[in-house]
Amino acid sequence: MRVIALILAVVFFVLGILYGMGKINAFTESGAGHAHHITHLIVLWVLALLCLIWARFQSAPSR
Repeated sequence: MRVIALILAVVFFVLGILYGMGKINAFTESGAGHAHHITHLIVLWVLALLCLIWARFQSAPSR
């Protein structure tokens, strides 16, 4: 499960960067009058942080 959490964290972080740069607008309506919202970038980074916390709290493999 730790690997899944780390992969999701990287995906959310990269999506946040791409959204912040304006390369993707998958979460908003497209159009000339639509304003760019920074809140989606923040939400994606919070999700990435939560995935890192999830990965941290996974139990270590027993030896």
